[in-house]
Amino acid sequence: MARNKLLCTFLYKLGVTMTIDSLKNILHHRRPRIIDDQNVIHAAVAVPLVTIDGEDHILFTVRSSKLRWQPGEISFPGGHCEAEDSSDAQAAIRECTEELGISAEAIELLGPLDCLVSAIGVRLHAVAVKLHTLDFYPSQEEVQEVFTVPLDVLRNMEPIEGRVEVGTKPMEGFPHHLLQDYKIDWKLRQSYGVYFYLYNDYVIWGLTGRVLKNFLDIYDGRIK
Repeated sequence: MARNKLLCTFLYKLGVTMTIDSLKNILHHRRPRIIDDQNVIHAAVAVPLVTIDGEDHILFTVRSSKLRWQPGEISFPGGHCEAEDSSDAQAAIRECTEELGISAEAIELLGPLDCLVSAIGVRLHAVAVKLHTLDFYPSQEEVQEVFTVPLDVLRNMEPIEGRVEVGTKPMEGFPHHLLQDYKIDWKLRQSYGVYFYLYNDYVIWGLTGRVLKNFLDIYDGRIK
């Protein structure tokens, strides 16, 4: 890809006109990117399953109050995808090892869930994993608490659903004079569901609630 870019720059400086065949060759060898209108965070999480006394549970973490982003909220182990991560799944597993204090050998990758592109600027990849240990040594910097919920309890739970609207409004300096009859107030673009799962004193919601719902829908065959 870098070689094609250098070639295009070289030809441009020489005044050489790009041909359709040259364009075809460049397009064939380049990897398409997602064009984002915002600085989207690329992240990955793991939905960890553990077996306790013969019963399957899902593990959650409570984020440390020291964290700047969503302190004290319930989440799945996860975080930013780093350049050294070979895949989204590898990023999620790495975060599991760091947050739970376990080895990668104790984590079995079950497979990918659906990718969530959030209106708040997060592209979140999720995977399901099986943890083959119950000996956790949570990171004190990232994790305040670890708890589990029986899988069957979550499967039989009807989440409370709220809705959030997403809109747009032109900022100062927007060239309104180029557009006739363009309204400058807020415009509703879409709405999406926010799911709340209540278990004892825990409220599971936000991106974690949406990932959990996706996992349960796949598990129970509501979506393929």
